[in-house]
Amino acid sequence: MPPATFGLFLTWTTYGTWLPGDKRGYVSNTRLPDSRYREKNNVPGVPYDGDDAATRLAAEQAQKFDTVWLDAGQAQMAGAALCDAAQARGWHIVRAAIMANHVHVLTVGCPNDGSAVLRIYKGVSSARLSKAHGSALRWWTDGGSKRYLNDAAGIAGVERYIRDQDRILCEVVNNQVVAGGPSGINPMAR
Repeated sequence: MPPATFGLFLTWTTYGTWLPGDKRGYVSNTRLPDSRYREKNNVPGVPYDGDDAATRLAAEQAQKFDTVWLDAGQAQMAGAALCDAAQARGWHIVRAAIMANHVHVLTVGCPNDGSAVLRIYKGVSSARLSKAHGSALRWWTDGGSKRYLNDAAGIAGVERYIRDQDRILCEVVNNQVVAGGPSGINPMAR
């Protein structure tokens, strides 16, 4: 495969584990003192917002489902679903990392439509997880980050970033699930 010059770097979180207002940082709307919201800022190079108690409290109160922490088996199921979705569409996952509370995917050969590609990856992985669980669950938060990469250097940098993540439960490299971690751990528990 020749070096790609366009790719998508997609990130999404498991439901309820990384709420807007979180001290680790967030890319979501921020609650203002008058109860309105300031729109999220998801521009490369601009710092994330972080540690906003009013925003976090509003998000906690709005949560409708149980918080989801993936274990290694669930992460591997999600990784296999991502691979199947990419292969069925002729896309290529350069690298993906699935952690207990979030997913990073670097994909190339896909449409220049981050929202559609994100929706497909989240949808197929959610369906696979729900089938294995025996009932539909809310696995992922709404939305996610969609960063457009327009050169080989940017793609290589994101590949390194994903490779170097901590606490990877499942890794995908070149459309193949290649690694998993110990089952049942909750590495992000506070």
